[in-house]
Amino acid sequence: MQTVKKSKIIFEDEYLIAVQKPAGMLSQSDGEADLVFEMSEHTGGEVYIINRLDRPVGGLVLLAKDKKTAGILSQTDIEKFYLAVVCGEPNDSGRLENYLMHDKRLNIVKNVNKGMGKLAVLEYEKIWQDGGLALLKVKLLTGRHHQIRAQMLFNKTPIYGDTKYNPEFKHKRGIMPALFSHSLSFVYPVTGENTEFKIYPEDEIFRYKRDLT
Repeated sequence: MQTVKKSKIIFEDEYLIAVQKPAGMLSQSDGEADLVFEMSEHTGGEVYIINRLDRPVGGLVLLAKDKKTAGILSQTDIEKFYLAVVCGEPNDSGRLENYLMHDKRLNIVKNVNKGMGKLAVLEYEKIWQDGGLALLKVKLLTGRHHQIRAQMLFNKTPIYGDTKYNPEFKHKRGIMPALFSHSLSFVYPVTGENTEFKIYPEDEIFRYKRDLT
């Protein structure tokens, strides 16, 4: 069994925690060790997760320390950017729109006709292209289940290492999708100030002969 690293606190005050969740850790579950449990242990009280990440996806997650802050943040427009290494040669930039349906039995997302699923929208820009791999900065405009992973597949540029949506990695073990929650920007509900948290992945695949910073 692969050992999951502990999360890393990026920012904390009396209302909010910004955390770097490691790939492989659940955001929230019923009865299994997860990020919410870990942060509850850290604070000694209840915490409320604002943005969830898929288990194999690492990066920034916000948690509120009280229901009032959580309620405000849940109604706040949070600008979310991800970094993704994809297979193929995507355009230099683009906007993807799909209607997605979650097959709960198989836990996969399918591309369906309008009226059969929920609208999913993202925008991306290409940071680098090297052979058959490209690094994209993805702006998430809706929050659907497995959205980026599924839409990249439907764009014929599946995410490197994604054993669920990239046929090249379908039966491989011990690998995580090269997808990372890179930055979160929003108006802080307490101070009213524009706030941004930004971190970079440490995995070599994201740098791939280039310097991200």
